Amino acid sequence: MVNDVDRAAGIIERNRSLYRRGTPQGEVIDLNEIIRQMVVVLQDAANRHSISIRTDLDAALPTTTADRVQLQQVLMNLMLNGIEAMTDESGELSVTSKRTDDGQLLISVSDSGIGLPGEESERIFEAFFTTKPQGTGMGLSISRRIVESHGGRLWANPNTGRGATFQFTLPEELMPSSPKPV
Repeated sequence: MVNDVDRAAGIIERNRSLYRRGTPQGEVIDLNEIIRQMVVVLQDAANRHSISIRTDLDAALPTTTADRVQLQQVLMNLMLNGIEAMTDESGELSVTSKRTDDGQLLISVSDSGIGLPGEESERIFEAFFTTKPQGTGMGLSISRRIVESHGGRLWANPNTGRGATFQFTLPEELMPSSPKPV
């Protein structure tokens, strides 16, 4: 219980830091491990809606230095959004990791859900813009801010047919000692 309280306090402090434009707390992380953890955490939510979660993780993906809790938050948001986009009918959520030709770590979260909102697809990353009846419009905005604070990029594309794919990159090398503000 003490560990859970400490972990919750860490999450709250890092979220507060994000709003204060603080710097991420860097530690060596394995992105594949974080993806596997998020699959376990979200498996019940997926099962309730007959959604399968499939991963295709590059076993040779190098580690990087980043804020573990913030990246967990990004993956949780992207994966949960994908699950929620498919709740009206069963589907598949696919999460992949790979190293790009230019040395970036690329994570993709793809669903077979309702897709992106037409010409306004870039607006989904604006604070308070939401396409969900119960949405706050903060998740994707915060996720983009987190990824950019780690020197990466987050974007979305519609899939051919149904659904959307959200992708983000992170640099392979260690975070600089003074990362750009969030």
